[in-house]
Amino acid sequence: MNVIELKDNKPTPDIIHEYPDTFKSSQVPLVIDNGSYQCRVGWSVSQKPLLIFRNLIAKPRKDRIKKDGAEIVVTPPIQIGNDILNIEAMRFQLKTQFDKNVVTHYQNQEQIFDYIFTRLGINADACVPHPVVLTECYVNPNYCRQLMSELLFECYDVPSVCYGVDSIYSFQHNQIGVNGLIISCGYHTTHIIPVLNNVQIASKARRINLGGFHMINFLHRLLQLKYPVHVNAITISRIEELLHNYCSISFDYMADLKKWAFLEFYEENVKKIQLPYNTPATSTSTLTAEQKIEKKKELARRLTEINARKREERLADDEDQLQRMLAIRELLEEGEIDEFNATLKENDIANVEELDKLLSNVKSRIERTRQKMTANESTSTAIIEEKIAPAPLPPADMSVEEWVNQIKLNRNAIIERKQSRRQRRQDLAKRRTAAAQERMRIISQLARKEKGSDNFGMRDEDWDIYKAISKENGDSDSEMENEKLIEYEDILRHHDPMFEEPAVVVSGAAESHQVSENSTFFFFDKYYLK
Repeated sequence: MNVIELKDNKPTPDIIHEYPDTFKSSQVPLVIDNGSYQCRVGWSVSQKPLLIFRNLIAKPRKDRIKKDGAEIVVTPPIQIGNDILNIEAMRFQLKTQFDKNVVTHYQNQEQIFDYIFTRLGINADACVPHPVVLTECYVNPNYCRQLMSELLFECYDVPSVCYGVDSIYSFQHNQIGVNGLIISCGYHTTHIIPVLNNVQIASKARRINLGGFHMINFLHRLLQLKYPVHVNAITISRIEELLHNYCSISFDYMADLKKWAFLEFYEENVKKIQLPYNTPATSTSTLTAEQKIEKKKELARRLTEINARKREERLADDEDQLQRMLAIRELLEEGEIDEFNATLKENDIANVEELDKLLSNVKSRIERTRQKMTANESTSTAIIEEKIAPAPLPPADMSVEEWVNQIKLNRNAIIERKQSRRQRRQDLAKRRTAAAQERMRIISQLARKEKGSDNFGMRDEDWDIYKAISKENGDSDSEMENEKLIEYEDILRHHDPMFEEPAVVVSGAAESHQVSENSTFFFFDKYYLK
């Protein structure tokens, strides 16, 4: 059984295609499959569409930036179709021209048409000189068709428009026969259209308000409910990938459901999906004390270099500013009053007093920066040596080997006590363990006693109940034990060459996508749609 990894493919922005010279002189029809999920566009003489993109518009929020103390509102460009590289990040800013499967927002539809004609490279003079074949929903309201025609004729000056239903086009193109039943599963609706003698019977057609949108949302909620640990990782885009690539339609739902009750069938057909995850980082310190000191010195040296570089940049900026202000001051001394006043106004300086104040501030700032740089240069050569703690020595009446063995036994005893307390806490959290049942028995005995005045705890024997409930002298690790454990590990680190540092999990690491203890993946059961 193979593990399926989600691809998380990002869309590639559409290029601007070349507008053939042969198309400019001939009215080659332009076919636009305007679906509520995807839009496909191409020339009628081509076998495949040139553009395939999601029928979505993203309008990012306005950015506010500060420039020269003033707040400026910057409107980012509108993103359409494949220009939206990360749909999940802009999920709440997406818009579409559809209401279910009917076009109702024609301002958005106009932006979609602009995107289409631009990417096709049509550079005619303020018009689209090609007939347009446009798909629409089944039994589209006349008012909506009228607004669409008005948009195409008035804004783009197209010579003609032909409307049609994609499922009926497909029925005719694939030559199914003269009679048939079309089941068109769309993104928002499903249409059942009977065809007799190559004529669709509109009076017998039916529409079901169920489509891919509802299937995706149902599967999304279902998996988030089943795997609450991975709620953030189970996104709409990943559910679309699962539904499109790994789900199928059951023609006999009950029979297929019975097959999944057998373990052999389950093992052969279950699909194991690996969600993207980051492995928790574990650090095992293998550096000696001397290596740690050298590492600290290297980090301190790098930090000193970075600070020195920043001071040099600030000093260069301040010296440039000082030269400009001195040049302005020279204009006043030379008697160029008009040019002096114009320069003051250009640099947002009110008068001569403010200029002198700025000159004084810049000079003092330059002097302070030079003093700091001089002080750092004098102290950069002096390296502060950290004192290495002396290695602990064994008692006088014991050899090093005997002492190390005794330290190992003491350390193992502390670790076992900590593990037993941890296991007891886990057992108490479970209802059916012996420790939890004994605890509840004692508490229930207290509850059955005659209730009168609340004098529990006044006698010494009352406290024996707490000792019975909380065995092993408490469930929490003592501070003394932790200090002893650190001391023992320090001794073993110096005298035992076979000692291994305990693994420390770095805090803040991304959670591992696990369901069981030893599993780095989880199961998505195969769901069928009836």
